[in-house]
Amino acid sequence: MKITDIKTYIVRNPWKKWVFIELETDDGSVGYGEATVFNGQFSVASRIKDVSKFIIGKDPMNIRNLVNDWFVSTFNRAHDLVNVALLSGVEAACWDLAGKHHGSPVYELLGGPVHERIRVYANGWYTAINDIEDWGKTSRKVIDKGYTALKFDPFGSGSGFLSNDEFKKSMEIIRIVHDEVGDDVEMLIEGHGRFNRSMAVKVGRELEKYENIGWFEEPVIPEDIEGLAILSRSLRVPIAAGERFVTRYDFVEPFTKGAIHVAQPDVINTGGILETMSIGAMAEAHNIAMAPHQAEGPINTFITLNVDAVMPNLKIQEMFDEFAYPAWVSEIVTERPEVVNGFVKLPGKPGIGIELKEKVKDYIASEKDKDFNLFSAGWEKRGFS
Repeated sequence: MKITDIKTYIVRNPWKKWVFIELETDDGSVGYGEATVFNGQFSVASRIKDVSKFIIGKDPMNIRNLVNDWFVSTFNRAHDLVNVALLSGVEAACWDLAGKHHGSPVYELLGGPVHERIRVYANGWYTAINDIEDWGKTSRKVIDKGYTALKFDPFGSGSGFLSNDEFKKSMEIIRIVHDEVGDDVEMLIEGHGRFNRSMAVKVGRELEKYENIGWFEEPVIPEDIEGLAILSRSLRVPIAAGERFVTRYDFVEPFTKGAIHVAQPDVINTGGILETMSIGAMAEAHNIAMAPHQAEGPINTFITLNVDAVMPNLKIQEMFDEFAYPAWVSEIVTERPEVVNGFVKLPGKPGIGIELKEKVKDYIASEKDKDFNLFSAGWEKRGFS
């Protein structure tokens, strides 16, 4: 089997344009992956012109060799997120082809599942909130759907410091959600790398008042590994990070310094399924939990679930699908994850378990479709206002 063509579909999701990858082979097989990069979607598609020699004509079953040749030959060792995302999308599509060829889900090719179902947490659930009181009402709707954990960023468009008013409002939002969901539901507090060390410590001390804080995520900028280490040692709440780390090498220092308690690699950002499994093994060796990041499209949800299935140290999986995807998603993909009592069943079909429909061509984005900005007012609505 040889890869004969690669196509990209850039889809106009309201808050972040999705990039879907389609590989075709000389025997007519088709494999799907995803290569969504925030504010870099058209760059991903254009990069194919530079790296097609690593794709076209290659055997999609020889995944390790394809990935290694591509990774080494780009010279900068893939520290270029556009290149890494495209590599990840193509790699996932190769796994999809391999699974379909052997009639097995990808997780069976990876050694078989250690989890029969995956615990998930809700994100993107607060896109419709207008008043501070709505935080409680909306969080109740999430819990009523069966979720046992939910994540949210209560800090508005803050960056560096919060003013006293901003700080008080953020803490009030956390209190309102806590009072509604209670101590039995995990609250995962998203920092989005907003704060300097002093502000992060101040926020973290407030979070220590609650028994149900699952983690404080990206409390400082992702480059500040020493700051993460200081916080992980000085606060009683777990520190999570990793969605913006690129390849396993970015995880070496955080792991050896004890800078994070929960690792959050994103399959797209880190270099693919094999790379994420390597990071999971590194985390396991350091006794660190895994909670992969997944804030892209529906194909990456299924890719990530296949990786989750084989991770012994998996804590929980991020799930946007039910709250921050447009209603027409079912028109463009064949499968949607079903959350039951806070868990999702493993994909059951060969490959990654999801296909693109022909209707995807009706939702192609243009360069005029803008992505949201995490540091602008109203970002939390993600284009759904």
